[in-house]
Amino acid sequence: MHDQLKNSSGFTLIEVLIAIVILAFISLYTYKMIDTNTDTKDRVLKEDHLLLQTLTAVSRIDSDINQIYSPLFSYAKGNPATDANSLYQDNASSKGLFDGKAKNGMIIPQFQSEDKSTLIFFTASNRRKIADSKESRYTWVKYSVRRTDTTQEEKDDRNLNTIGENELIRQTIATNIYGNDLNWSDVKSQVLLTQVKSVEFSFWDERAKKFVSSIQDLNENKNSIRSIKLNLVWVNEENHEQKIEKVFRVLYPYFNTKTDDLKTGGAYGGGAVPPGIPTPPDIDGGVVQ
Repeated sequence: MHDQLKNSSGFTLIEVLIAIVILAFISLYTYKMIDTNTDTKDRVLKEDHLLLQTLTAVSRIDSDINQIYSPLFSYAKGNPATDANSLYQDNASSKGLFDGKAKNGMIIPQFQSEDKSTLIFFTASNRRKIADSKESRYTWVKYSVRRTDTTQEEKDDRNLNTIGENELIRQTIATNIYGNDLNWSDVKSQVLLTQVKSVEFSFWDERAKKFVSSIQDLNENKNSIRSIKLNLVWVNEENHEQKIEKVFRVLYPYFNTKTDDLKTGGAYGGGAVPPGIPTPPDIDGGVVQ
């Protein structure tokens, strides 16, 4: 019995210390792995949230633009003057909300752009708050960029720098939509996207076959815009710039209402072009092709 006890051996102090060190390394590795996975999850969720917010903002713009209303998409512009030489020229001032009437008698809403990041237009995307009410489905919509109103503590928490301190906002006016002016200063703003660096709208010029930054460059087509391009740049949580470029086709395929009006004789009361009128490209020598 004495010999059995003498031959049995336990853990030495060195072995116990080695086991403790191994367990410590395993625990430390496990903690770091869990902590890294948690940080990765939080970062991915923040990035996904901002990306989802961006896609939602673009979808909101898409909905408004796809329901833009203008009678010029279906009818040529009316001519209140009797002088044939003034045919198809602007019959109203560039100021105000509307620019004359179309051939069907409907007034023509104007597109407005105070700068590259601002766009105002007339759309049928208004959502009625009460079903079957007399509230109109038409509304004026304004997209613009403003400085984000945040405290220094919020900036530090969001890890923002100066290039991402803007926000994209949407405003709507659905009452007195046929008035002479719109007062946007008193209109509540809906924030669509934060951490924005820049927003730029440009417009398709059918004659130049390119996008231009000014609506006025479209001349007679400035109130029947067929395509709008959005360039949006925002900053993620790691201060890396992200970009989205999207083209909205307001009406596709393209219909030339002026040409249709000429072919039916509605503009001139017949097939002959009065003297002094610029010859459209689809007319040769005053004869409709």
